[in-house]
Amino acid sequence: MKTTFLIAIAAITVAGCGTPQAEARPTTNQAPTATQLVTADSLAQTVTVEGTVRARHRAEISTRMMARVTDVPVELGTRVRAGQALIRLGGDDIASNRATAEAAVTVARAARDEAGRQAARMDTLLAQDAVARVQRDQARLGLTQAEAQLAMAEASLHAVETAAGYARILAPFDGVIVARTVDPGDMAAPGMALLTMESDGGREVALTVAPEIAEGLIPGARIAVATRDGRRADGTIRAVAGGADPSLRTVDVRVTVPARWPTGVSVTAEIPVGTRIGIAIPVDAVVRRGQLTGVRVVNGAMVTLRWVRLGRTVGDRIEVLSGLDAGETIAL
Repeated sequence: MKTTFLIAIAAITVAGCGTPQAEARPTTNQAPTATQLVTADSLAQTVTVEGTVRARHRAEISTRMMARVTDVPVELGTRVRAGQALIRLGGDDIASNRATAEAAVTVARAARDEAGRQAARMDTLLAQDAVARVQRDQARLGLTQAEAQLAMAEASLHAVETAAGYARILAPFDGVIVARTVDPGDMAAPGMALLTMESDGGREVALTVAPEIAEGLIPGARIAVATRDGRRADGTIRAVAGGADPSLRTVDVRVTVPARWPTGVSVTAEIPVGTRIGIAIPVDAVVRRGQLTGVRVVNGAMVTLRWVRLGRTVGDRIEVLSGLDAGETIAL
């Protein structure tokens, strides 16, 4: 009896010290309806570059004159049409300057007309030998001077009219007001940003890339662009700078994106830089369990769920970085 008890204890000890079994993977004997042989293909190699969505046209509205703001009929978010009044400036000085310039033109025109009549009279008298040639020449000189005075007066009036145009600032294109820094009563100065507006419609991403990467980019080419909130699109390269910034050693690239994307959003763009050999499978073949991703590997009549590490998605295919080898068969 004692011998039997010792044997039982030894058996329990051996069972407890044995090696643990590997984690079981889900399997099934049910044959999949569709399968695909995994192959190694030539995949596009990319470099991820960050950028920002911006409006195709953006303008900071300012004035070329110093005057007090009298009216700002737009607010943040107001949609405006090209030619619509955005800001009005005080025009008291402009009105007085216009009156002065108009009076100067009237005087100069009268002086020119009188000088013209005097010159014509001297031409007639000279033809009759009634005056000396020097008198006729002096009359002609007086006419020339009067015409010059009239031209100067008209130029001054034109300058006043131009300045009057600065007192009423109009929208340069259709768009929306995104910034406003003045209110009625504020003093506007030349070069001071009063409003900022962005155009409707077109949106683009501003990218800065290394010169060696920019060499392979041409206008019209398409690249994958994605926002941080999951929006994806195939953007079209609109323009590539002809040279690099000498201080930053980067090249500016503009990529057109959907018009519905808001400005100021950070995005990532996948810039193609060649190809490499890799494995890509249909997106629909991926099995997701929380944070885990896997594929169903077919081996004869057995189907095993194998966890894999995935890469980027291109169209309806996704790259498999590890966990799957070429030559294996997966269920779809």
